[in-house]
Amino acid sequence: MNSRSKGFSLLELIIVLVIMLIIAGLVLAGISTHKHAALVAKTKIQFLEYEAAINAYCREYGDLPPFFRDEELVSLRDSNNSEMFVKILSGQNVDGKPLSANEKKLLNPKGKAFHRFANEEFFMAPDGTRDRKILVDAFNNRNISLIVEDPFDEDTIISKSKFPANIRKYIKGEGVKSAVVIFSESDDGRMIISNSFDNLGLL
Repeated sequence: MNSRSKGFSLLELIIVLVIMLIIAGLVLAGISTHKHAALVAKTKIQFLEYEAAINAYCREYGDLPPFFRDEELVSLRDSNNSEMFVKILSGQNVDGKPLSANEKKLLNPKGKAFHRFANEEFFMAPDGTRDRKILVDAFNNRNISLIVEDPFDEDTIISKSKFPANIRKYIKGEGVKSAVVIFSESDDGRMIISNSFDNLGLL
């Protein structure tokens, strides 16, 4: 009577290996999806904190920061804009040192910290260093923009024409009822938007 030799055949080993690879792929995909969702949520919180800081600034000084008074889209990808944004809302330079007398008078007379910028909010270069003149979202994406209107008018509407074309096409009516909208756009066109405007499902 012939007895089957112990152990696995090559075919059986290959089948087991393929199954293990499929399972590993599914687990990694789930982890990746979860991580992406966490970063989206973190970015929205970051942008909502910026909105709250801008509104607090307006309540404190009774006006918008001079940086926003043109009521046009401002790109924080521009390091000068990003640096100015930090100075206005933190009341200090990006290196943590006090503003000059002239800058303090113009940007934040009381030197109040309406937002304390964390290290992770600044661009991380490939070598791991942070550039504190460039703000980023949780994906380390520099392409952040904002539009600020009159925060004291309950009926404030940010005109549809002020948004980029890829967002404008989703807006129904004349614009978005909000005083502040902050959003980022990744290289692949994915949008993350700060306020109730994100119910348009742009993610």
